[in-house]
Amino acid sequence: MNDQDKTKEELIQELIALRQTVSELKKANSSCILNEHQLNLIIEDRTAALKESNDRLVQEIVQHQQAETALKAAQEQLQTVLAAVPGTVSWVSSDLRYIEVNHQVAEMFGMPTEEFAGKSIGFLGAGSEFNNFLQEFFESSNVETSREITSIVHGESRSYLIVAEKYNKNQAAFVVGIDITERKQAENDLRNAKEQLQTVLAAVPGTVSWISSDLCYIEVNQKLADIFGIPREEFIGKNIGFLGTSSEFNKFVEKFFASSESEITGEIVSQIHGEPRNYLIVAEKYNHNQAAFVVGIDITERKQAEQNLLAAKEKLETALEAVPGMVSWINSDLTYIEVNQQLADIFHRPRTDFVGKDIGFIDKSSEFNNLIQEFFASSQQEITSEIISNYQKKTKNYLIVARKYNYNQAAFVVGIDITERKQAELDLGATQEQLGAILEAVPGIVSWISSDLHYLGVNKHLAETYNLPQEAFIGQNIGFLKASEEFTEFMGQFFASSAQDDCREVSAHVNGAARNYLIVSQKYAGGKAAFAVGIDITDRKDAEAALKQAEERYRTIFENAVEGIFQATPDGYFISVNPALARIYGYESPEEMMTNLTSLQHRLYGNPESRSQLIQTLGEQDIVVNYQSQVYRRDSSLIWTSENARAVRDRDGRLIRYEGTVEDITERKQAQEALQRANQQLETKVEERTAALKESNRLLMMEVTERQRVETALRKSEAELRVLFEAMTDVITVFDAKGRYVKILSTNSEVLYSPINELIGKSVYEVLPPQQANLFMINIQRVLNTRENVNIEYSLLVNPQNGNVQKPNSLWGISCKVPNYKSSSSLPYPHSPLPNPNEIWFTANISPLPDNCVIWVARNITERKRVLDALQRAEEKYRSIFENTAEGIFQTSAEGYFISANPALVKMYGCSSEAELKNQMTDIAQQLYVNQNRRSEFIAALEKDGSISSFESEAYRVDGTIIWISENARVVRNVEGEILYYEGTIQDITKRKSVESALRLEQEKSDRLLLNILPAKIAEKLKQNQHPIAKRFENVTILFADIVDFTGFSARISPNQLVDMLNRIFSVFDQLTEKHDLEKIKTIGDSYMVVGGLPAARDDHAEAIAEMAIDMQQAIPKFLNDLGKPFQIRIGVNTGTVVAGVIGTKKFIYDLWGDTVNVASRMEASGIPGKIQVTEATYQLLKDQYLFEPRGNIAVRGRGEMITYWLQGRRENGEKNLVFSHKNHLLDSRVD
Repeated sequence: MNDQDKTKEELIQELIALRQTVSELKKANSSCILNEHQLNLIIEDRTAALKESNDRLVQEIVQHQQAETALKAAQEQLQTVLAAVPGTVSWVSSDLRYIEVNHQVAEMFGMPTEEFAGKSIGFLGAGSEFNNFLQEFFESSNVETSREITSIVHGESRSYLIVAEKYNKNQAAFVVGIDITERKQAENDLRNAKEQLQTVLAAVPGTVSWISSDLCYIEVNQKLADIFGIPREEFIGKNIGFLGTSSEFNKFVEKFFASSESEITGEIVSQIHGEPRNYLIVAEKYNHNQAAFVVGIDITERKQAEQNLLAAKEKLETALEAVPGMVSWINSDLTYIEVNQQLADIFHRPRTDFVGKDIGFIDKSSEFNNLIQEFFASSQQEITSEIISNYQKKTKNYLIVARKYNYNQAAFVVGIDITERKQAELDLGATQEQLGAILEAVPGIVSWISSDLHYLGVNKHLAETYNLPQEAFIGQNIGFLKASEEFTEFMGQFFASSAQDDCREVSAHVNGAARNYLIVSQKYAGGKAAFAVGIDITDRKDAEAALKQAEERYRTIFENAVEGIFQATPDGYFISVNPALARIYGYESPEEMMTNLTSLQHRLYGNPESRSQLIQTLGEQDIVVNYQSQVYRRDSSLIWTSENARAVRDRDGRLIRYEGTVEDITERKQAQEALQRANQQLETKVEERTAALKESNRLLMMEVTERQRVETALRKSEAELRVLFEAMTDVITVFDAKGRYVKILSTNSEVLYSPINELIGKSVYEVLPPQQANLFMINIQRVLNTRENVNIEYSLLVNPQNGNVQKPNSLWGISCKVPNYKSSSSLPYPHSPLPNPNEIWFTANISPLPDNCVIWVARNITERKRVLDALQRAEEKYRSIFENTAEGIFQTSAEGYFISANPALVKMYGCSSEAELKNQMTDIAQQLYVNQNRRSEFIAALEKDGSISSFESEAYRVDGTIIWISENARVVRNVEGEILYYEGTIQDITKRKSVESALRLEQEKSDRLLLNILPAKIAEKLKQNQHPIAKRFENVTILFADIVDFTGFSARISPNQLVDMLNRIFSVFDQLTEKHDLEKIKTIGDSYMVVGGLPAARDDHAEAIAEMAIDMQQAIPKFLNDLGKPFQIRIGVNTGTVVAGVIGTKKFIYDLWGDTVNVASRMEASGIPGKIQVTEATYQLLKDQYLFEPRGNIAVRGRGEMITYWLQGRRENGEKNLVFSHKNHLLDSRVD
C-alpha cells in the first residue's frame, strides 16, 4: 500500500512510530558517543557493520523526513480538496456523532465548525433521511455507498446526493453531500428539451433518417415510421434495405458513402403500400463522413418538387431556430459540426464560421470547453450542468444539456440562458422573506381557507391564540375549534356569493373568553380559496360601550343642571347650551336659543362693552369667576347674570372655544338694591339719633359688608371648584397619615369602586392587598415627611370581568416609574378612569395638605401609552420595510433634490450610501433623467392627478450607465395646499425592457416571415384565431405564367441548378409583384400565379395585371437556358369572381377558388410562347388603355369555344403605336 492509499489516521500512527524510532536512535547514538572511548577497542572489528547500520539509520531519517514532508503535503492537499469539494463534507463516527465538518456545512446552518464536534448528527433537525441513511450504512457490510436524500435547509426543501466511505476499521465514515436541487430541476428541463426536439423532428416536412456508413439506421423521425406502420425504435441498427421498398435508395446511399462528396441530392422511386412514390433525397455527411443526415421529400407531383424542397429547407431552418437557447453539434475531437443562429448571433459571427472550428476558438479558458472535454472523456451518455460565461465583460449563467450520439462520436448540446432565472430565484427568496415578515407583522389573525371551508394555512398569531402549532390547522374544517359559528356561517355565505371581498364583525370564544373580531376576506385562485384577516376589536367595542355610558351620564347632568352651561366660539356664537341656560334667557329650548341668538356681543349683553371686557379678561387669565353683567332675555327684558368661564386652548396654545356656567342673580341684585334703599331711609331717620346709635349702625353695616364679601368669595370659590371638577377627568382622593380615605372628590371620571362612600374611613390595608398597601403607605409617608410633591407613573391590572382591581387571592400586577426615587415601584390608585384592557396606566401627583393629610390626583394615560407604543411599532415596521424592501423608496423636494432614499434605491443608482446619493444628485431633472423633459412631465402629471403610477423613463446611474426605471409617486401637501415634497417607489425595469425589446424584435421577425406567406389582413386574422378564413371577391384579375419547355431544361441540369434558376426568375417576378401592388398566390413547379384586386379591393386591378404581364415578358428574355437561348413564358389573364382565403388546419396557404381561376389557367395553357392571352371580360376593362389583337374563337377545355385577345402593349397619348411588341422581344442584355 502506498502513502496515497493510506487514511489520515494510518499516516498519523505511522508518523508517531517513526518519531519514536528516531528518538530511540538518537538516544542510542548519544549512548554510543558517551561510551565511544570504552567501545573503541570493542567496535574495531565491527566498523564495517556499524557503518552499514549508520547508513541505514541515515536513510531511515531521510525517509522519515520525507514522510513528514509528504504528510504535510497530503494535509495541504486534503484541505485543498475539501475546499474544492462542491458540497458539504463531514466525518461521522459509528455512534452517529460528528467528528468534524467543513466550513460549508457550518456556514449552511450559521454555526462555527467546532460546535458540531461530538454532537449527534440529528441535532439540527434538518431531515431524518440523512440520519437513517448513515445508520443503515454503519449497520451494513458495505465500505462505501451513495444515496439521494431530501433535507430541509432554512425552511426550504433541498435535494442532496450523499456519498459515504468508511475508514478506521469501519468505526467512522467520510461523508460528502452535493446539492443536486438545481440538477433535478435541470433534468426536468432536459426532458422538456427532449420533448421539444421530438416536436421539431415531427414538424420536419418529409422523412428524416440518420444513417451510418455501414448502411444501418441510427434514427428516423416519426413520419418515416408512420409511412411503414413500424415503431421508430425498430429502425435503429437495421440495414436500410430491410423493408425492401426501394433498391434505388440503397444504391443511392451506398454510392454516396463511397464518394468523396459531403452532400448530395437525388431522386428515387419507392414502393409505399404497393404504390410507387417519387422522392427527392437530400443527404449530408457528418461525424467525419461516418454518418449521414438524410431527408426524403415526396415529389410525386413533379411540378411541385422544387417548391417542396425549398419548403423543407425553410422548415428545417425554422425548426433549428425554434429550439430554445443556443444549439450546437460537436464532434468528439471538440470541433463544431454546426450551430444555430442564436449561438452565432451571441458571438456576432456567421454560422459558417463555427463549422469545423475548435470549440475554444473564441474563449479557450471557458468552463464550457472543460465541461464538453470531460463529458467526452466520461462514460456518461448525457449531462446537465450550469456554467458561468464571461464574454466581453458580461457575466451570464447557462444551463448546458448535452447528449451523445453516433456511438459517442458526437454530441448535441443545448445552452439555455438562465441568468434572469437565477436573479429571479434570488428576488423570489427575498420576496418570500418579506411576505413572511409582513404576515407576522399583521396585527391580527390570518388564515387561508378553501371553498370547502377547510384551512389551507394560518399565521403564527392565530396558532398561538389557540395554543396549537400552525400545521395542526391545515386540512381541518374551519369550525373544528367550535370557537365561532358566526365565522363559519360568514365564510360559507361569502364563498356562495359572487363577491370577491367582504367583511363582517363576528363574535368568538377564545380560551373561555368572549371576543369580537372584524373579519376581512378576499377570494383568489378563481374563487376556489380566500385570504381572511381577523382584527380583535373587543377592546374597541368595550370602549365604545363605556363611552356611550359616559356620554349618557354627562348628558343627564348637562340636561338637568340648575345652572346654565354653555360652549361658545371666540367670534360670538354658541356651540352648545343646556336647557337651564335657555330658560334663563327666555327661550323654550336650546335649539331655539342657538338659532335666534347669533351675536352675543350685540344681541345678548345690555352693555356691548361687557362682552369685550369678559373676552379681554379671559385672554389675560384664561379663567373668570363671578363676572356680573346685565343681559337681554328673548322678551327684551333685562336680567342680571353671574358667569364663571374659562378659555379652552389646544396643545399649541391656540384658542379653541370658551365654556362655563351662568347663574341668574336678578333676585339677589334686586334684594341688594332694596337693602340699599332701606339703608338710605335708615340713615335719614337715624341722623337724629345719638352718636352711639350711629356707631352701632356703622358696626352693623361693617358686619353686613363683611358677610357679603365672605358670601361672594364663597360663591366664587364654589363656582371655580365646580367648573374645575366638572371639567376634570382626573381622580382626586385625600388620605390621612394612616392611609385612611378621608375624602373622594367627585369629578368627570369613572371609578373602579362603586359606591365611593363605602371607602370613606377605610384604610388602604382594608382595600388593597398587603403588599400594595405597604407600597401605598410608603408614598404617603414620603410626602408627609418631605412636604414635597411626588410625581409617579404606574400601571395596574384589573379584573376584566367586573373592572375591579384584582383581590389578594387573584393575580395582581403592578409597575410604576417614580422620578428621583430609589424604589422603582409604587402603589396603583384604584379610583381612576376604567379602560377596557386588563392593564391600565396612570400618572399621579401626590401633594401634602394641612392636618397631616395628602391629596392624590391620578390621571388615566392608558390611551396615550397605547398610541405612543403603536406609533413606535409603526415606525419600526415602516423602518424595516423602508430598509429591506427590494423596491426603491424616495422623497424628493419640489426643487429637485433627494430628501430621503432607502438602501434599495441607493444601490439602484450605483451609490454606496444615502449621503453619497444626496451629494451626487442635487438636480434630478438634469442629472437623473436621460430625457431632461421627463422631470417636468413627471411633475405636471403629479400636479394634475395628485399621483402617478408606472411612469417609465431612462435614467443615469452615478457611473454614467443608463437603466430603465418605473416610478409610482404621489404629491404631499400641507393644510394650505402647498407642495411639501414628492414621495413614492421606483423599480429597475431594465431587464424587463430588454426582454420586451427582444420579444418585439422576434415578433416583428415572425410577422415578416408570416407576411411572406400570407397577405397582411389574412395573417392578422390568423393571429386572432379566426378560422376558417374565406371571402368572396366580385372583381379580380388573375394571371398565370408558365416557362416554355422548362421540363426539358430540368432534365438536362442538376436539381440544385434547377432550383437556383427558378429562384432567380421568380425573385424578379416577386419584385414586379411588389412594384404593381399585387398579391402573389403561389408557384407550382415553373408556373407563377398572381392576382389583382384582393385581399384589398381596387378599381384598377385589370390595369395592374396588364402592367405586370408586360413587365414579365420584358424581364424573361434576360435569362438564358443551358443551351444559351433566352427563356420564354406563356401568360394567361382572366377577370371575374373568386373566393379567396385559408382553409384546413396545417401548412396554411392563401389560395383562390372559382371558375375564374380555371379559365385564367386555361388561357395560359392554350397560349403561345411570348404572348399574353386575355379573355373577353379582361379585354372590356382594358381596351381603352391598351392595344389588343383579336385571336378569335378557340376551344377551351371544360368551357367550349371562347373569344380571346392578345395583349400587345400600352397605348401612349391615345395613339395606336406600340410601346412594346412581342415580335421584337429579344433584348440586348442577357442574364446567364
